[in-house]
This record gives sequence, structure tokens and C-alpha cells, in this order.
Amino acid sequence: MILKKKAIACLVDGEHYLPNLKESLMQISKQYDIQYLIFIGGTEKIGTPKDVKKELPYPVFFANNENKPDCRAIDSILKKHPISLVLDLSDEPIMDYMTRFEVASHVLYHGATYKGSDFQFDPLIFKKILTKPSLAIWGTGKRIGKTAIGGFIGRTLREAHLAPAIITLSRGGSTKPIVVEGDKIQVNLEYLLNIDAQGMHASSDCFEDALTAQVKTFGCRRCGGGMSGKAMITVLDTGVHMAEKDNKVKTVVIEGSGATVPEIKTDKTILVMDATQPLEILEGYLTPLRVLYTDLVILNMCEDFLVDNAKIKRIIHRIREIKPRIRIATTVLRPKPISFSLKGKKVFLALTAPNKALPFLKTYLEKKYHCKVKGMTNNLSVRPLLIKELKKLKNIDVVATELKAAAIAIVAKEDIKLGLNTVFLDNIIMTVNKGGNVKDLKKEILGMVKKKRNRK
Repeated sequence: MILKKKAIACLVDGEHYLPNLKESLMQISKQYDIQYLIFIGGTEKIGTPKDVKKELPYPVFFANNENKPDCRAIDSILKKHPISLVLDLSDEPIMDYMTRFEVASHVLYHGATYKGSDFQFDPLIFKKILTKPSLAIWGTGKRIGKTAIGGFIGRTLREAHLAPAIITLSRGGSTKPIVVEGDKIQVNLEYLLNIDAQGMHASSDCFEDALTAQVKTFGCRRCGGGMSGKAMITVLDTGVHMAEKDNKVKTVVIEGSGATVPEIKTDKTILVMDATQPLEILEGYLTPLRVLYTDLVILNMCEDFLVDNAKIKRIIHRIREIKPRIRIATTVLRPKPISFSLKGKKVFLALTAPNKALPFLKTYLEKKYHCKVKGMTNNLSVRPLLIKELKKLKNIDVVATELKAAAIAIVAKEDIKLGLNTVFLDNIIMTVNKGGNVKDLKKEILGMVKKKRNRK
């Protein structure tokens, strides 16, 4: 039986002598069916482009801007000439580390595997399950406000009578999706303590979204996360099928976990980025891949006391460099107590916010909700320190906290021992004028969903 060779394209550069490339391609052709070459720059060891075409035994497409790869040209080539695998024969200085990640992003976006001498990246594969209007929410990391934005989107769709459900990914949960009837029941402290008593992760995103958005949620477990956002193991498909079959669900929102993305085909994709993250994360690695898939970027944490305008401007420039006509909203988060008045109360805050944000949040809560913040911690995700701080509480009426992992397991249980009220905080998203082209985020979200409805 003769096995058919896999059709490939090869990236080549002018830092290799042409006879070397020619001989190397002949060896590779014994294993692969080389369809064409993509020349990505370098002139030290070659003659002219005409010489390259003459000497190399395969069709050559040029995707270089002087001595650098031109990713838009690579996009155009892969779009016109689809291929399942791109083999990289290039090297430094044409292909440095960060450039290679950007090239990888563009190759993966076109559904091809990107392979080098000691690495291989496979493309994301999005399953077509949903027929209902749908949105996906991706992120570039943890603690960037993605779940708060998921709650905001859920509320926006619910208030517009679009009957949404939110499907979440989480590193906790059972082998079957957890269904939370947030549109029917009151998700409160008593309910969450009962969930915790059953041995379940009561602070999972599906409970937080049900609490803040008051919509039905499906919590799906996942394990592992790759550089492009692929989960190693997940029950997401099952949760998506459940939402698709639920006649009361008219709109589906799928929320990723950290930088892990849901590999389900949706009508639109929203990417949440954090302006305080290191530039190498926001500009490099496989973040360009996420931007290429995205219809709307929400650049969050654009606070004056956290990040300067020059960095925000640079991030926006980079996003538009990758995808010129993309929609961008620059936003901040503001805490809001859920179903409880803080007026006249002495409050202790338990948060995951950065240190620089704590004084601002204290002033904001005191002015907005007429309370007195007597103490604060941002150790909500550091349990040993959190326990020590809670045990020292004196002269406090209320502990206000985000619904994170320790909020039920530690904060709420300790509050009960001390006779204190536990109040959950939502994070309200607000747009700010920092260079984005989206001013009304609610209108933007509704437009993304209603365009699909109008086409049906």
C-alpha cells in the first residue's frame, strides 16, 4: 500500500545559501509533498528574488517586508492557497522568538499546523454545534475581569429579553455540566453554602454568573490549557448540546477560563485583555492568534492609577496592527454590593484587586454607598493570609467580597463564626475614553447578537 504524502508549504529565508535550501528541500520531499515556498526575508546569502525563483525547485511566494516576515502577506498566501501544514526552515535573525510566535498565530488562524525542527503548534478546531445566536468570551489570563464582563453581557441580553444562558469553563466541577437556574432561583449566601456543603465548588464561574446576571448557567469542567488556549480535557461539548436543546434558551454565551478558550463555533467572539498585563503577553506569544479571531476587544483595567496612557495607546496600536478594523472598548470596573445596602455600615473588603487599587476602591465605596471601610485585604486568593486577617476583625458589621474560591470556603464561614454579614460584590463595567472606538458597550453587545437574529 502506497501512503499519500502530506501536502505542505515551507517557510524559507535568505540567510541560508540557496544550494543548502535546495538540498534540504529534496530531503524533505521524500516525506512530504511540498506545494510551495514562502520566502520571509533575508538577503545576505542569496542574490535577487529572481535568483530565488530560478534556483529553488518549487513555486515561491514572497512574504517579506525588507528583511522581516510580512504577516499580512502570509495571510493572503494561505487564504489563496490553503495548506494543512507549514514547515518552518527559517532561523534567526529573520525569525526571532517573538516574530516566530506572530507567524505561528497567522498560520494557526488559517487552520494549518505550524511545525519547526523542535516544536509543533496545531490549530484550534471549532465544533459547529450551535444554531442559536451566540457569543464567545475569551481572555488573555486570570484576574482580568472576564467573569464580571460575562455577567454584564448576561444582564444586557436578559434585560433585552433575549433569554440568554451562559456556559462556563472551570477547573472545578463534576464530570457532568452543573446547571444553575439563575433565572428562576435566588443565588444567595444560603444557596452557595448549601452547594459547598455538598462538596461542590461554590465559587465556580457558573455560580458567579448566575448570581450577577440572574440567568441560567451551565458549568463545564476543564483540565489543562495550551499556548493557543486549547484545553486538554473538557466536558464543554456536553454543556453546549444541553443549551442548544433547551427550548427556553434563545441566546448562548460561552465564557472561557483564564487564557483557555472554548473550541465551539460562535457567531461573534469577544476578547478581554488587561491593560496592566506585561506587554510581552499583550503583544506577543499567541495573543495575535486570539486577536485575529476576535470581533471586539475589551481592554479592561484602564485605570489612571494602574497604567499610563502611553501603554494603553501602544496596546491599541498593536491590536490594530494585527487586525486593523477591529472594535475596541477601553473599560474599568467598579464594585457594587448585590442585594444589600451598605449605608451606615462598617465594612471590611476582601478582594483580589492589586495593591494600588485598594485606596481608590475604599474611597469609591465610601462615597458611592455611604459606608465606612474599616479594613481591606487583597489576599482573597491566598487562603493562609486571608484566614489570619479575618480572625483579627473587630468592630465590623459587614465583610464585602467578590465571589472567588475562598469567598464561601473561608470568608462566609468565618463571618458566621464572628456573627458578621457577608455581602457579595459585583464588578460593574464602565467604558472610558482611552482610545477605543466603542462608547456604548451595551449597544455594541446587542448589535452583535441582533445582527444574527435579523439574518435568520
